[in-house]
Amino acid sequence: MGFWKNFFFKAPTDDYSSDDIDEYSSDDIEVIRSQALRIVDVINESLKIAKESNNPDTKLSRLWVAKTKLSELKKLAEQFPFLELKNLKEVEADIEELEKECSIAGLIEDPKKWFASYGELANGEWSAKTLEQEGKTEEAIIEYEKLVSKKADTPFTYQRLAILYRKAKNQSDEIRVIEEALRNIPKSNSKNYSWFKERLEKIKTKNA
Repeated sequence: MGFWKNFFFKAPTDDYSSDDIDEYSSDDIEVIRSQALRIVDVINESLKIAKESNNPDTKLSRLWVAKTKLSELKKLAEQFPFLELKNLKEVEADIEELEKECSIAGLIEDPKKWFASYGELANGEWSAKTLEQEGKTEEAIIEYEKLVSKKADTPFTYQRLAILYRKAKNQSDEIRVIEEALRNIPKSNSKNYSWFKERLEKIKTKNA
């Protein structure tokens, strides 16, 4: 798999009309160029991790990030004429290859439906995590519960929610969340599935 390296930036030249360039100062161009470079770094890193990782959640989440950032980069290139996407077809082919690998492995069935649904889950998790970091525990719980109600299959959601209920000494809800996790998280995701199973057994043993 090939990764992009400074593939997209083309400095203003006579190839562009003066109307395209004159409206941007050299400082403006440098700011936009830096923004595009940061996006490319994220794409490169995400694709590399998605390709190398054996963790299903990591592979899927990084693939989602790469696709999201690629879309963002393409919009940026459409907006600013001095950005030129090179090797775009190759990188899109890399992403498609990863999607096929995930499909063959049974991680996703329909890539297009997966991308839309996973994006919603990722945004929900990000929102809940941010609220949690800000100390807004009750609001975070509400966001995590929304994801649970949609039968999310990402372990992070259930783990964080179970931990928040444990800290609040709300064992009944902690057990409920763990049981939901065991119903919705694939057994093939053995590491995370085992985490919930062992936690539930520990609670039951303690209460016996």
